Amino acid sequence: IYGNPEYAKGYDVVIHDECAADVNDPATIKGVLAPHRAGTPGVNLHCGMHCYRIGNPGEPATAGSERAMWFDYLGLQSSGHGPQVPIAIHYTDASAAPTRGLADWTTINEELYNNIQIFPTAKPLARGKQITKNKDGTPKETETVVSWVNDYHGTRVFSTTIGHNNATVADARYLELVTRGLLWACGKLDDQGNIKPGYGPKP
Repeated sequence: IYGNPEYAKGYDVVIHDECAADVNDPATIKGVLAPHRAGTPGVNLHCGMHCYRIGNPGEPATAGSERAMWFDYLGLQSSGHGPQVPIAIHYTDASAAPTRGLADWTTINEELYNNIQIFPTAKPLARGKQITKNKDGTPKETETVVSWVNDYHGTRVFSTTIGHNNATVADARYLELVTRGLLWACGKLDDQGNIKPGYGPKP
């Protein structure tokens, strides 16, 4: 679909779960972003955060610049992750519609993505904490934002960096987070986090 800016025509939302870290052509990236610029909501999972990077992703990109195109859309810039170790997830905003009612939990071994920068248009929803070891064997604690929403030129965007392993993706707690994020992006949650009629579980 690369090179076709109308690839999402007829769809209500685009879920980016691709791994395209080597795709760095500006014209291609603009094509990927075209539906979202036109108002199609986006949901981004795990590896989708490390796609479409121009230049060194470890250096903060200036908002609005060519280097920041994908990060502007996501609302957060990440460049890598640490070892696979359980992540303790804490929901930081109890009033946020996408995560209202969700309980903190701890994953199996997972990848904790770093945060190079969080853009002003983004609103963090959850943080993840990992305990690993330094080279000398002492414990090392790392904590980053692992789920957030973003306002991309008026288009709703939901993202989570969690979801490397199949067992995590199959976890009901992960699926609830992604489902609610998708419903929010599509405007199917009200301000209190209730699912609008016709979009909830069937009786």
